[in-house]
Amino acid sequence: MAGKKGRVQNSDFLKQLTANTGSTAKNVTDTLRNLGEQANEIETGKKKLKYIDVSSIDNAPDDWNLYPRLKDTQKDKYLELKFSIFEKGVEEPCVVWEQENGRHMMLSGHNRKDISMELIEEYSEDPVFDENKYRYLPCIVYSKTELDETQAKNIINDTNLYRDFSKLPRRIKTEIIRVRMNSYKTRRYAKGERIEQLAKDFGVEKSALYEELAIEKIYPPLRELYYFGTLTRKTVLKFNYYAMDTQEWIHQNYAEKITEAKVKLLKKSMGREDISMLFESAMEVTKKITVDVPIGKVDAFKEMFAEWLETQKNQD
Repeated sequence: MAGKKGRVQNSDFLKQLTANTGSTAKNVTDTLRNLGEQANEIETGKKKLKYIDVSSIDNAPDDWNLYPRLKDTQKDKYLELKFSIFEKGVEEPCVVWEQENGRHMMLSGHNRKDISMELIEEYSEDPVFDENKYRYLPCIVYSKTELDETQAKNIINDTNLYRDFSKLPRRIKTEIIRVRMNSYKTRRYAKGERIEQLAKDFGVEKSALYEELAIEKIYPPLRELYYFGTLTRKTVLKFNYYAMDTQEWIHQNYAEKITEAKVKLLKKSMGREDISMLFESAMEVTKKITVDVPIGKVDAFKEMFAEWLETQKNQD
């Protein structure tokens, strides 16, 4: 089959990779056949585990699921999961919510669903390919009346804890913290307990969570400077020294002159006149860089660099 951009296409490669692993993978086809008329469900604790056709499962709305897909942010983890599913099928049950007309909404398992659909598309022409192994996903199913939207969103949030929180985009991290804090509030956690639980869930320091929450108090256009990487987290928090109207004034008058170096110099005691002098100053912004130079050419590099600095000074 012709390859598709960004996908692992070579079925021989995957087969060779998993051929000698001694897998004891569950054969979904045999499982479904052996269960007879009740082939779509088996007892598992208080809930029934059902095998749901992946084509009947829709993704949760984008604004419900804040976590980026692994294939977009952590390709190594995505490929690792893909190899595992190719070999064993989906072992960890997904969580779905029944919708109208026999459809289901995916609450937990978007990556597993993506990979299963990819494998079906990529290997469907292989005569020994067992499509059922990937088409029928083991799912914990909530009926339409068992959940409301808030409960469904909580399941999405609660089942995304395995992700590497530190690698998420800045904007997403702040939004996830806000959403989860609100979620904990509805469950009657005290404020301190919410922070404790969140730090435990994500494996981060409580101080970092407090800082992320404090970012939401900053004038939105200034907050964007953190999200876009112009300012670091600790630096952008300096804007919280000032009332919202002063933050807005800073942005309106000095948006083009805001730099990491200048914002670092902001102090609580500064009035608008002092702030104006700071942003109007012609201070030169520098950045430390590290350069690897062959040992025998260090002196030559220093001499060349000194000449370059002198040339820049004369041009200024």
